[in-house]
Amino acid sequence: MALKACIDGWKHLRKVIVVDGTHMFGKYKGCLLTASGQDANYQVFPIAFAVVDNETNESWSWFFEKLKEIVEDGSDFVSDRASQICVAKDKWYSLSHHGCCLVHLQRNVDAKFKKRNQKQMVGRAAEVFKVSHFKRLYAEIKLTDKRCWDYLEKMDPRHWTRSHFEGERYNLMSSNIAESLNKALVPARDSPIMALFEFIRRMISRWFVSRQRKISKMSGEIPPGVDELMEDNLEDARAYAVMLLSAFEFEVTLKTTGFGSSVNLETRSCTCLEFQKVGIPCRHAIAAAMFRNLKHSEFVADAYLKKTWNETTKGVTLPVPDPQDIFIPSEVSDLIMLPPKTKRPPGRPPTKRKRSAGEIPVRPNLI
Repeated sequence: MALKACIDGWKHLRKVIVVDGTHMFGKYKGCLLTASGQDANYQVFPIAFAVVDNETNESWSWFFEKLKEIVEDGSDFVSDRASQICVAKDKWYSLSHHGCCLVHLQRNVDAKFKKRNQKQMVGRAAEVFKVSHFKRLYAEIKLTDKRCWDYLEKMDPRHWTRSHFEGERYNLMSSNIAESLNKALVPARDSPIMALFEFIRRMISRWFVSRQRKISKMSGEIPPGVDELMEDNLEDARAYAVMLLSAFEFEVTLKTTGFGSSVNLETRSCTCLEFQKVGIPCRHAIAAAMFRNLKHSEFVADAYLKKTWNETTKGVTLPVPDPQDIFIPSEVSDLIMLPPKTKRPPGRPPTKRKRSAGEIPVRPNLI
């Protein structure tokens, strides 16, 4: 199921999709596959849903085949390290790049090596923008725990690091938005399929209306989530000294150490790579903009602006019409559908996913 409101809104998002699967709790079990993006305010934007028997190569391949009808090849993907997803992505999205969820990788490292500092070191190495910074942090991991380094050596760095990723991940280093979406759907994951999809339709309708209200109350052009991030960068920018190199080029150095970066406001780039990779002014770019008495909000990418956010929420999710008013092709109406053969396991069925070691629950901001 992919609603037209979501299909139209996807055209205005950053082209990164998070795919994930979660178990159903109903009589016939099954698995719910989801594809979602992130809007201009860093909130979950659902794109497509499917109910399958299990997370197999066949089910994921079918999901990606259908997804390709609304999501063009070349859009990048983020997911956990399930091999079925990688196989399906390579088959249907040969031009796209695939990155693994950093949170899942850190959980695996924490479970295998029982050293919390290793988990943090892997996170820092994965998130840096420059290859030189990654190499330094990667060497520290090797010196700290050779076994952990050997484990990471088995993975292609293009798959789990931002510095080597060949596509564009922006800020999406994990599949947390998919986890948040799964949590929002918990009340309906024990329902029949049609009831589940109706729950999703109503939920998306509520989210769109809520976001439209937020947009109507905005005083500026920058959504609250982005503005909060830039406020943090603004605080850091005060620690930098700026020297003018040309009309739009600057040398920005840390006052205490003298180390810094080169910023070009005309091309919206910085040698730290954060400015062009994320699309939001880094602390160096904000310091340069302040030096020229320019508003740093003017250098935010279009994907994060109010006008873009508004375009993603314009769609309306209408209710399902009376079945008597819907034309059903004969190949569908004549099809005899039998329920699957299942055996209910003993005990009360669980309704909550078991948390991994070290996982901290976070209340998602969905609407």
